[in-house]
Amino acid sequence: MTEHPPFGATTLAGTRAIVGLVVRRDRFRLLVWIASLTALMGFSARSVWALYRTPEAIDSYVGTVGDNPALVLFAGPGYGFQDPSVGAILVNETALWMGLAAALMGIFLVVRHTRAEEDSERADLIRSLTVGRHAPIVAVLLVAVAANLLVAFGSAVVTVAVGFEPVGTVALCASFGLTAICFAAAGAVAAQIAPTARSALGLATGMLGLAFVVRGVGDVRIGWLSWLTPFGWGIGVRAFAGERWWVFPALLLFGLLLLATAFWLAAHRDLGGGIISDRPGPASGAPWMLRPTGLALRLQRASVCGWAVGLLSCGLVYGSMGDAVESMLRDNPQLADYFAQLQGASVTDAYLATAVSMLGMVAGGFAIASALRARSEEASGYAELLLTTPMARGAWVRSHVALSVAGTLVVTAASGFGLGVAHAVVSGDPAAIGRLSAASVATTPAILVLVGVTTAIFGWLPRWSMLAWAAFVVVVGVGVFGEVLGLSSWLRAVSPFDHLAAMPAEDFDPVSTAVLLFIAAGLLAIGELGFVRRDLEAA
Repeated sequence: MTEHPPFGATTLAGTRAIVGLVVRRDRFRLLVWIASLTALMGFSARSVWALYRTPEAIDSYVGTVGDNPALVLFAGPGYGFQDPSVGAILVNETALWMGLAAALMGIFLVVRHTRAEEDSERADLIRSLTVGRHAPIVAVLLVAVAANLLVAFGSAVVTVAVGFEPVGTVALCASFGLTAICFAAAGAVAAQIAPTARSALGLATGMLGLAFVVRGVGDVRIGWLSWLTPFGWGIGVRAFAGERWWVFPALLLFGLLLLATAFWLAAHRDLGGGIISDRPGPASGAPWMLRPTGLALRLQRASVCGWAVGLLSCGLVYGSMGDAVESMLRDNPQLADYFAQLQGASVTDAYLATAVSMLGMVAGGFAIASALRARSEEASGYAELLLTTPMARGAWVRSHVALSVAGTLVVTAASGFGLGVAHAVVSGDPAAIGRLSAASVATTPAILVLVGVTTAIFGWLPRWSMLAWAAFVVVVGVGVFGEVLGLSSWLRAVSPFDHLAAMPAEDFDPVSTAVLLFIAAGLLAIGELGFVRRDLEAA
């Protein structure tokens, strides 16, 4: 293959062509992401404006949320609460989560059009033309930047239309837009390091999760830690609380440094390989790999282990905050009254129930990604090769479903174990390990409903399989914003997590668990039936 200069006319020409290819292939996904995030911001802004327009409502929110370490962990440090306003509440409710969602959009887009293109060998065809070495990275990052700018612009327009002050709105929307762009650049770095697209996606999302957790620990305990992450810089803009405009150049510089790192790494690796080389497998496979479930396990075992370790770490962080929740009650009787309304649950149990629910929703992301592995196998043509053997279609689908179910049990148990161990250490209650492990595993039925939705879409509409992530966004949005934004009960009921008992604050509910398992089983059966009846479809 002819090597072209890294920059210059070939890079510019190649970038223009690849931008067109990226937009053409992903125009539907991009439109869905942009429209969904803009609508989410508009809905959140309207709800906050309606709920917290009066000084009494604002003071009540600040008194309930401002000193709660559990909510600081999930929402941010609450800049502007010293002189509170409805704008400060909007920032506290939306900034981190909008940044997280937009960052995931950028990471998925960048990895899909860099590392995944090399795995499918389409990148070889592009690079055989007059295309600079860095043109694919530049092109997909330009699309990611444009998508995030559209999200930020659209969010600013709908937020100002609701009634929020323009300057603070621009600062808020620009902050989560630039934060997401930084993580898109981090996805480009991960694509150069990892040997495959799947491992690159895992590495990039792992960096995203680590940044979120480090920011949370910094906001609750060690302030300077927050400034080590793009999330901390984004929140540090202090929208609606005396904006710090100098943070934006710092965020932009950080993104450019990540881009330069991606360029340097790309220049020091072979096309199709990563900085970390893929280890060669054994000359012959183990007998258990000849079975459908064994093969599915071999394909997904690294993903299961990575998610389990990540959720275990998150559980340890959340569990270590339990002692801070107890001590905070002495200084905030208003918050104590708020938690006293939760059917007599203690503030610690209410916090732990929140942590269990949040970790369960994160595990739902693993479950959907695991269930979608069947679609990636089909799109790449590997499923077609397997199904030319005596392996039955139904058995092949069930093997991936079984792996998703087993993996969900593993990652939820890991998150509960981490939560329980950390809480046992800070509280001196060893029984918390078993109690919180059981509470986390009890979220599995709700997660399996998401697996069922994913499998049903894959079975009947394979090219629309990514819509499963839209269901995930809805579930997370309802779970995170439902109570604070006063969503109606029927809308919150859309989320399967809303039907679970809030363990350990509430007792286990066998009826709701059985109903959720029945729904999940029905959706899985529908998905398997659809796959058995339809033709295979490549990407």
